Amino acid sequence: MEKRIDNRRKCDASIVCVYFNKENVCNAKMLNYSRDGMYFESDSLFKEGTNIFFKIKDCQVDLSDPDLCEGLRTVSLAQVKWWKDMGKKDASRFGIGVKYYRNF
Repeated sequence: MEKRIDNRRKCDASIVCVYFNKENVCNAKMLNYSRDGMYFESDSLFKEGTNIFFKIKDCQVDLSDPDLCEGLRTVSLAQVKWWKDMGKKDASRFGIGVKYYRNF
């Protein structure tokens, strides 16, 4: 059963993310988002409780539609709430769910 308060909106966005206050940047792909968080896939693992900083590099969302833009953050700080190993070898290996910090 779905535990989300807000609806998720699908997207296809290239992002860069990094452990907060660290230097190692990784490329990832955001697949959906809401007002409170997002889901992305990455070759790098970010464990539960980790604080990450991310920035959208390229996004395939119609930014002229205000309903689609609600909740989309182009730069933000978030906390990893869960992750899963998808077992893929030739694509993004980890699925990661994060919750945005409200006052960032």
